Amino acid sequence: MNSRHTSHAKSLFPIRNIGILAHIDAGKTSVTERLLHVAGVRERAGNVDEGTTATDYLTVERQHGITIKTAAVRFLHKGVQFHLLDTPGHVDFSAEVDRVLRVLDGAIIVLCAVSGVQVRTGFIASGCRAHHIPRIYFINKMDRRGADFFGTLKEIAGELGEHVIPLHIPTFEDSCWNGIVDLVEMSWYPVSIGRREEGDVAEAGLPAAVPVEDAPLTEESRRIAAEYRDKLLDRASMYDDNLMERIVDGKPISPDEIRAALRGPVYRQEITPALCGSSFCDISSALLLDAIIDYLPDPFARGCPPAKDLKSARELRLEAEPDARFSAYIFKTALSADLDALAWLRVWSGTIREGMRVMAMPAQKLVQLQHLYGIHGAEVEPVQKAAAGEIVAARLSYMEAGGTLCEPGLQIVYESFKNPDPLVSMAIEPASQQELPRLREALQRFTLEDTSLLVSEEKETGRITISGQGELHLDIVLERLQKEYGLHVRAGDPQVPKVERLKGPVRFADEFVGDFGGERLSVTLGVSLENLKDKKENTLILAGGVRMSSGYEACIRRAMDTVLAVGPTGGWPVIGAKVVIEHFVPPGGSDKRAETAVEAAASWVLRRAVGLAGSLVLVPIVQISVEVPDAWFGAALASLQARGARIESVEDVGGIKTIVAYTAMEKLFGYATSLRSLTEGHGIYQAKFDHYGAEGE
Repeated sequence: MNSRHTSHAKSLFPIRNIGILAHIDAGKTSVTERLLHVAGVRERAGNVDEGTTATDYLTVERQHGITIKTAAVRFLHKGVQFHLLDTPGHVDFSAEVDRVLRVLDGAIIVLCAVSGVQVRTGFIASGCRAHHIPRIYFINKMDRRGADFFGTLKEIAGELGEHVIPLHIPTFEDSCWNGIVDLVEMSWYPVSIGRREEGDVAEAGLPAAVPVEDAPLTEESRRIAAEYRDKLLDRASMYDDNLMERIVDGKPISPDEIRAALRGPVYRQEITPALCGSSFCDISSALLLDAIIDYLPDPFARGCPPAKDLKSARELRLEAEPDARFSAYIFKTALSADLDALAWLRVWSGTIREGMRVMAMPAQKLVQLQHLYGIHGAEVEPVQKAAAGEIVAARLSYMEAGGTLCEPGLQIVYESFKNPDPLVSMAIEPASQQELPRLREALQRFTLEDTSLLVSEEKETGRITISGQGELHLDIVLERLQKEYGLHVRAGDPQVPKVERLKGPVRFADEFVGDFGGERLSVTLGVSLENLKDKKENTLILAGGVRMSSGYEACIRRAMDTVLAVGPTGGWPVIGAKVVIEHFVPPGGSDKRAETAVEAAASWVLRRAVGLAGSLVLVPIVQISVEVPDAWFGAALASLQARGARIESVEDVGGIKTIVAYTAMEKLFGYATSLRSLTEGHGIYQAKFDHYGAEGE
């Protein structure tokens, strides 16, 4: 935290809301640490391996060396207020990334120069495009053997479909990375790896840039720099007629003219800049901060997203200005160091102040803002107000992740998020009944911070089940229970939720007669069922000519949901069923007894129809990506085949083999431990849900 900047002045500065995104092990958190060091926030950059980072502050994060939950850091650099969000890279925590993407104005996508584009990189890039987020690719680990900047550029363009344009290129001496050419300035910066000895970069500044023509470069490096400078000018001139005229007339081109020409197309995501560097290099990190300021938009250029006005049912866009009507989005709920529940807000419009009363939507509850904070990793700092564009934490009398806050006169909601369906479940119980209240309390806190974690408790047996996005997700929960709460729980074997699909179409009709409140009522119902192969949702349709009241239709829909929740083969939910009501004769009367009779009849007929159709049980099939050095490729490949995996592809980049395969999720239980053992800790993998299918497909 930079204590030199008072909270009341922060809204006076330009703002950058930036997310740091990456595939696991690309160096995302290390890049964040170096940025904080260069900006003067931290005297020394933290180290992931040493567990000294500002954003990975949980004990389990530091022990595993991975980011588990999103962390935010707020700082001032070169007169710009940064809100930097460091996100998880592992697929088990991708719901965290989805929430963060909704509040960013720009993103830094970190890639490893050795591994290039990896599985998660593609999903991150797609998420940024879906949310219209301008982005910069930072090709990290240029100091590693096998680093290939230009090869990675080709992968970004080819595999991700990005119109990528390098603003920097690396230079080499005896195959070792020795500097960066800034193609906008046409200057060369020598690089040194490690922490600066002369003090804080924010005070010492960058070493003097050397004009390319005077730099100690090889002829090959000069040639490549000239080639990519011409490509940069050619691309920039496509968006600026004045720049094109100056190039055609042979007039000098200033760096500011190039930046101005690039800024608009970057905002519009027509081009995507690429930089290079290392998370252990101050120079490349300082240049990255400059690029964020120069090329990524501020909140006012981005504007507010559309909101739904519940009064008029129309789309509404507020002005992203401090004096506009107030609105904000709760993209995350978290606990402070004092275990206070806080809502993380992106203020879209207007200004929020401590003590202010606001409307929580869609719950339509009037709530009071009790406290307001700036977020600095594990710490928070009280602030009096926050204006449009800022990201802050708030203590409220009511909060719900995905909800909207607005001034009482407004009735609007911003688009919320939907948590992914759980893929793995596990039954747990405390070591003793005396620990049960503490276990419940701990799990309640975990689900507050991680809405993709589900907890259920059977009233009859008291059995607690936790459900999440993967084995690692649940393992982390167990570790946190032990390390943070001292709870030693007994855990059952992980289980995967399965589904059922109807085997084939069927028609069935019957008359149902029953006694309802002393009155004998009769309902005749005819239905047809079929499986919609590419759909997960179950649908109810009335055939042409069938008429019924909305109340009767609601009764049949409830019956359908109840029947399809328990499939005929394994008791798993039925998905993708199309139910068509082909014939309907209602009971006499229109009171509640008649509606009860219709629901009972629909349940009876649908259960018989589903039983006649039969069903197939399907399991979650995941795509698994395993990365191992060449020496362990054979062992890793054999381990996948032993688990019934279907190998899709094998790629070789810089001595690292990437195996992409498909297998049933339940076949992967324990695979993380097995892979670490097989590869002496050098292998990593990620698995993501792909589809439901037959086991062994």
